[in-house]
Amino acid sequence: MAYPPRVFTIILNYRDTDDTLRCVSSLRESSYRWQSVVVIDNGSDSESATALVDGLPATTLILSADNLGYAGGNNLGIRHALNRGADYVWILNPDTEVQPETLERMVQTMTRHPEIGIAGARVLNGRNGGQTIWFNGGRIDWSTGARTSHMDSGRRDSEVPGDRIHDVDYVTGASMLVRREVFDDVGLLPERYFLYFEETDFNVRAHRRGWRLVVDPRARLLHYQRSWGSVPGPQYIYYITRNQLLFASTFSSLPLEITQEHFQRPIEQWRQKIARANASWVPAYDRLIGSAVEDGRAGKDGRRSDLVGVTWDSLSHD
Repeated sequence: MAYPPRVFTIILNYRDTDDTLRCVSSLRESSYRWQSVVVIDNGSDSESATALVDGLPATTLILSADNLGYAGGNNLGIRHALNRGADYVWILNPDTEVQPETLERMVQTMTRHPEIGIAGARVLNGRNGGQTIWFNGGRIDWSTGARTSHMDSGRRDSEVPGDRIHDVDYVTGASMLVRREVFDDVGLLPERYFLYFEETDFNVRAHRRGWRLVVDPRARLLHYQRSWGSVPGPQYIYYITRNQLLFASTFSSLPLEITQEHFQRPIEQWRQKIARANASWVPAYDRLIGSAVEDGRAGKDGRRSDLVGVTWDSLSHD
């Protein structure tokens, strides 16, 4: 008798206990029953860890003493899953809420198409109740030095056809179902970025090894995007800027000046947001961007320990 594929769902928590508990609660309503949920606490404070232990008594918890970054934290769960015979690993953000049939539809798609190595879902904006799309597949524009974008971002869900799978350049790490053999083929998530672009790097490596990458829009979930509020934080600004350059230098043959040129628009848009929030933060923003660009061009990777816990106020008074 053939058993259905066994899925391990990995949720990385970092001081988002309420989000994580809600996400796990939605997973318990899943129509796919051959699923094991693993929550990794990525160096949160003791209060958050205690809340997870108390709120998830029947869930496997892995507690990391330090914040290992997106890839490092998720890799703890991925190793756990692979060592216990996982056929698929579902990497899922804590600030998501899945529909009961989401996982079953993605597993069915991958079972029918063994050439698919990574499958994603249509990710909807949780802040407006799922009326608009946040992610319907990732595109990489190699002519601009590897600029990335989300397909159909901001469009109304009801206006975008969603009856068949489509190929993509990458699947977002907010919801990424990965076949076991992909990890065997390309390794675990790359930890050099610390935050942002890890899944993009991983997807590109998998695709270049011959794996198909798809989104099944019939599988849906809500994403509340807790990364930053109305103003992007210093950590986001630094890592997304530096890592765009690291990613481009790894996979694109074009000069990094081309990547910088095409990345200027979001840099200026962020600067305008910072200025509207508090004009006194702008000099700190400019310094941080300069540091991120310098580090990216120099190939410096990993965690910037001096950015832990910093705010625009603290950077402005340094």
